[in-house]
Amino acid sequence: METLWRDLKYGARMLVKSPGFTAVAAIALALGIGANTAIFSVVNAVLIRSLPFRDPDRLVMVWENNRVRGNNRNVISAANYLDWQDQNSVLEQMAAFYDYRGNLTGMAEPEELPIQNVTANFFDLIGVNSAIGRTFTSEEGQRGRNHVIILSNGLWKRRFGGDPGLIGKTIRLSEVDFTVIGVMPPGFDFFVKQGSLTGKHPEAWVPIAFSPNARVRQGRFMSAVAKLKPGVTLAQAQAEMDRIAGNLEEQYKDFNAGWGVNLVPLKTQLVGTIRPALLVLLGAVAFVLLIACANVANLLLARAASREKEIAIRAALGARRSRVIRQLLTEATLLAALGGGLGLLLAMWGVELLLALTPKEIGLTGAGLDYRVLGFTLAASLLTGLMFGLAPALQASRTNLNQSLKEGGRGASSGGRSHRLRGVFVVAEVALALVLLIGSGLMIRSFARLESVDPGFDAKNVLTIRLLLPANKYGQDPQVLGFFRQLVERVQSMPGVLSAGAVSFLPFAGPYAGTLVEIQGRPQPPPGEGLVTGVCVTDGNYFRTMQIPLKRGRLFTDQETSEMRHVVVINEAFARKHFPGEDPLGRRVTIYMKDANEPSEIIGIVGDSKHMSLDGEVEPMSYWPHPELVYSGMTLVVRTQSDPTSIAEPVRSLVLSMDKDQPVADVRTMEELLSESLSRARFSTLLLGIFAGVALLLAAVGIFGIMSYAVSERTHEIGLRMALGAQTRDVVGLVVRQGMLLSLTGIGIGLVTAFALTRLLATLLYEVSTTDPATFVVLSITLAAVAFVACYLPARRATKVDPMVALRYE
Repeated sequence: METLWRDLKYGARMLVKSPGFTAVAAIALALGIGANTAIFSVVNAVLIRSLPFRDPDRLVMVWENNRVRGNNRNVISAANYLDWQDQNSVLEQMAAFYDYRGNLTGMAEPEELPIQNVTANFFDLIGVNSAIGRTFTSEEGQRGRNHVIILSNGLWKRRFGGDPGLIGKTIRLSEVDFTVIGVMPPGFDFFVKQGSLTGKHPEAWVPIAFSPNARVRQGRFMSAVAKLKPGVTLAQAQAEMDRIAGNLEEQYKDFNAGWGVNLVPLKTQLVGTIRPALLVLLGAVAFVLLIACANVANLLLARAASREKEIAIRAALGARRSRVIRQLLTEATLLAALGGGLGLLLAMWGVELLLALTPKEIGLTGAGLDYRVLGFTLAASLLTGLMFGLAPALQASRTNLNQSLKEGGRGASSGGRSHRLRGVFVVAEVALALVLLIGSGLMIRSFARLESVDPGFDAKNVLTIRLLLPANKYGQDPQVLGFFRQLVERVQSMPGVLSAGAVSFLPFAGPYAGTLVEIQGRPQPPPGEGLVTGVCVTDGNYFRTMQIPLKRGRLFTDQETSEMRHVVVINEAFARKHFPGEDPLGRRVTIYMKDANEPSEIIGIVGDSKHMSLDGEVEPMSYWPHPELVYSGMTLVVRTQSDPTSIAEPVRSLVLSMDKDQPVADVRTMEELLSESLSRARFSTLLLGIFAGVALLLAAVGIFGIMSYAVSERTHEIGLRMALGAQTRDVVGLVVRQGMLLSLTGIGIGLVTAFALTRLLATLLYEVSTTDPATFVVLSITLAAVAFVACYLPARRATKVDPMVALRYE
């Protein structure tokens, strides 16, 4: 222990003695360790840390699986859910839920809230209790007793001032009184984006009370979570549920033909889509750390050459090689610890930056420097010390006493091995940097392609505002139609407004409805193989406001948007898929979302427009005038002459003047919605680009450093060459050739490595090959150019050597 303490003190003195070396090495290590720690904190929060529920490894999502359409995570029907619950023997509990919107009124400012309807056993299943009050009882899952509500901690504090006396009192939600029975703990969240009708994290929970006709097979709109019984594996549970689904398919062929059940671990459901991107980023920062280690190892090798006489004296006095290696490794470990400490400070800032950059859907509220992250930083620092310290220590401990102790000895005995080892490190740096550059280049090209995708409408200068009319206040179709019609007319008359319209499901704001459609005159398809279409409800101005072009036929007339006339407009994808080689205009289709299910005439075909994402396929879509399918929740779209946000407040005031209890929600521009849809791709591309830039900088510094050291070592040789008549270009060529040989070797190895590793990016790229030739060639040339500059600068310095001074010095 005493020997270790002496080694530590001596190592600290040596680092203090060389402040420039220590600072450069510590900063390089801090960049690598800090970046790794920051990204690991995200990986820890998203992928490693257990879900904050009881027995999280036994929790699974239960989806319906449509074998014909290839959708294996479809929302479920209430009837199937109830039968699964009754017939299975592998699930301890099942709970159903679905998201909806409700208007909070009776206070200073009305507000639309995202609410989650859950079965009464939901909180018991996931094992989370309320912070104040209680959760639901089984009796509150019955009709007439379900007017109770649990609030999120954030809503409780934001709208009710954190008043504990709120428990037992009533609040008004969509014109219905609910008794507040509990408040959830801070940070509690259960949000499954897939299947969510709101796309928002819920702020309140209300119990589901199934109606007497809940077992009638109609519609799929719910989600379900279940807990496996102790000892039951996922495979066993899946086999049991497959058997039950098969029986239900036979029993209810018209509804269940082609449908099965799919169990997905809850952890996989919540983080599965972001997992590949995070692992790629973790691999990228690991490469940055390796490059930093190679840089510091080169610095240590250069420093070891200057300490060759010191090490030789220690060996001459009886120090064994293992003792010298231990001392040098101790110094490297101290250096790594210093870099790790600085890296931890950098990571604290980096985590805040990541929280600001990370898309909300990833959910990084729990990201931070917990014990796992601190342990990772400690392990990374120690491992880093060994990685960059071992090779220089082994090299420096191989010393020729006679040569090293000669007066003026230049360390020639170990110079060849040292040069080769430094060259290996430079080659590794260049290869790793090229892999990161190519990966970043592919992501940037992919993101650029994604940004250039035409959504099918003009998003510029369009404001969107969502309104939900409560059924208890607007219970009749004419009331709903009249409200929206009057609102659109009054908004259109505002100064600066070019056009205004309304739609039930706004593009890039969440999912849309989908259902079966039957084409009149065609034979009835077999069960489970019917035609499917997306469904949107619009008014007469929607297409003009969004500038979705009419391709053929016509749009709705004023009469058709005022009363039911059984007409429909379809998109080009609908025509291509359901009317290949036919003219759909004038044909009649029946959509199975209306009670009457009466055939409607196709009067027009509009251009395709993206709805869920820019990289997704355009689905068949049918647009129905508002009287055909009366929706109480519609989104107002307003095209303006200039900045659309300038009319947000006037529109809000207009709505309140029409109904003082009617809130407006989701006030956003279409450009904001498009930007948000790219947030995940932007996040991955930006971070990978930053890491690639750091890698390029470190590689350039590494090449510059080794070439500068090579020039200083060859001062005598260069002076002699110049004394014998060598020209400036000869000296420059000599140095540059040496550096470029190493750089080009690294580029060659990097190309082969990138060719193999970029396949891991396949799921993250859009319309860009993982082996895109242009990216490989351009970035290889770029790295070669940077390497040339890093070689040229020391080469130019070499030409300034005075031959007489160099020869006299030697």
